[in-house]
Amino acid sequence: MWGVLLTGIVALAVAGCTEAVKGQPFAAGTSSSSAAPSSSRSAAPSSSSASSAPGGTVTVATMTVTLPQGMRYTGASSGGALDGCVSDGSAQCVARMLDLRAAANDPNAPFNAPSVNRPYGWYTGTDVPQCITPSAPPGSGPEATGSTVIESGLAPIGPKKAEYARWQVTCADATQNNQVRMWWLPTSKILVTEYAASPDLDARIDAILAGATFG
Repeated sequence: MWGVLLTGIVALAVAGCTEAVKGQPFAAGTSSSSAAPSSSRSAAPSSSSASSAPGGTVTVATMTVTLPQGMRYTGASSGGALDGCVSDGSAQCVARMLDLRAAANDPNAPFNAPSVNRPYGWYTGTDVPQCITPSAPPGSGPEATGSTVIESGLAPIGPKKAEYARWQVTCADATQNNQVRMWWLPTSKILVTEYAASPDLDARIDAILAGATFG
């Protein structure tokens, strides 16, 4: 199941072509195992904004962004399934924005740092990652069965450059196969993940991140 955090898993060989976007490329990493990770608890993100009205300003750690009308941010949710989620209309979690400072600094946290060099580098938990789409929200989505880096490099979040990648993700329910995009600021410890990427959603998330400011 999707832990309160997200991210990362046992590595498997990364197939396919890796292409740089908006900056210096990062080489796609490889690893020897293709097994899914064993299940365990995920670390909890530091809390930022509890919840926003549709649209409006959201602060996550040191980053402040403005969401357009129709989108809403949930910093903390009952049971944790929607922690950090950005909803869009009836879709409960099209993206996540997480403050990972506490988890990253806790040696006992079940935490894998985000990485463009791991097949499941968008997932920071230590349990099995879950496919998240408009019809498969956190807590009910099928298990992710594969994740291949198809694009990586640096991409902007406001004035900063984030480690960026796009993965092709396969799911136990093949109708939920999708692409996941990730932005990771390793110094600020801020993670942004976009689920079920599409050209329209890509453009809206890119616009939100382009307007980010840091305090």
